[in-house]
Amino acid sequence: MFYMTKEETEFLMQSNAIEGVYDSASYHQAKHAWNYLLEEKELTTGVILKTHKLLMLNQPILGYQRGYFRTEQVWVGGREGLAHYKIRGAVEHWAMNVEDLIKNAKNEPDIFKERMTKEHHVEYEKIHPFIDGNGRTGRMFLNWERLKIGLPLLVIKEAEKQAYYDWFKD
Repeated sequence: MFYMTKEETEFLMQSNAIEGVYDSASYHQAKHAWNYLLEEKELTTGVILKTHKLLMLNQPILGYQRGYFRTEQVWVGGREGLAHYKIRGAVEHWAMNVEDLIKNAKNEPDIFKERMTKEHHVEYEKIHPFIDGNGRTGRMFLNWERLKIGLPLLVIKEAEKQAYYDWFKD
C-alpha cells in the first residue's frame, strides 16, 4: 500500500463528501483508485475505465456499470447528457487534450495551467461518461493532470461545493 499525504487524504475525503459519500469502504476504494492512477504515465481510455472500476467497487451500481461507459441516457444539472453512443469518442478526444497539455505546458505560466485544467475538468463532467462516479473520477483526473504539469493538488471542500458547481454554469 502506498503512503498517503495529508493533502491526498483530505482531497479524497472531501471529493467523496461532495457526493454525500462518507463511509470508510468508499474512502478505501478512492484511495486504491488514486494510487493506481498516480502510477500511470499516460491517461488512456483503459486507465479511465480502470480508475472508475476501482473507485466504484463497493458502490450500489450494477456490475456492468463499473469500469464501463454508460449505455443509458442521463440528465445532468437539468440538461440532457451527451448521448451514450458518443461517449467513447468524446472521452478519447478529451484524454488527447489532457495529454497535449501535459506534453506542452512545461513553460506556460501557472495561471494558464490552472485555467486549462479547470476547462478540462468541466469538459469531462459534461461528457458524464459513467452512470455514477463522474464527479469523483473527474476530480481524480483533474488532480492527476495538475500534478503532471507541476501544480499542487486542488482540494475542493464540501463546504465549497456551490462555488465548485458554479464552474459548470455556461
